[in-house]
Amino acid sequence: MIHMSTFIPKDTDARLRALMQWARMRQEQFSEAVFITKDTVLGFLRRQIERGNWREVQEVLKGKPMTKAGRFLLDELRGKVVRKLIMRLGLRPVIAVGLAVVLLPLILAKVAGEVIGWMRNRH
Repeated sequence: MIHMSTFIPKDTDARLRALMQWARMRQEQFSEAVFITKDTVLGFLRRQIERGNWREVQEVLKGKPMTKAGRFLLDELRGKVVRKLIMRLGLRPVIAVGLAVVLLPLILAKVAGEVIGWMRNRH
């Protein structure tokens, strides 16, 4: 069982609202950012699983990347999310980083069950 409660910040809603106001984002931009983040996370994790990095993916999904490989994977994923937000939404880098920091734990918590279910069905 994956326990994500320690991975998700308790003040996430307030942080998201403050970030949207500070960045002057419209709701549709924010929705698109969530979609881009989720799409990036799913694609990245699937590719890592297909490469045989299941243990590191599990660490990232649990929110506790303890190994160097797990930390590298999380840093790589964060960088991919930031780059895609900049390229697809035209956001300033500081806003893209802020969104990634807030959205990534939420998206990882949401897709943890999906990815684990996908792996179980694959075997």
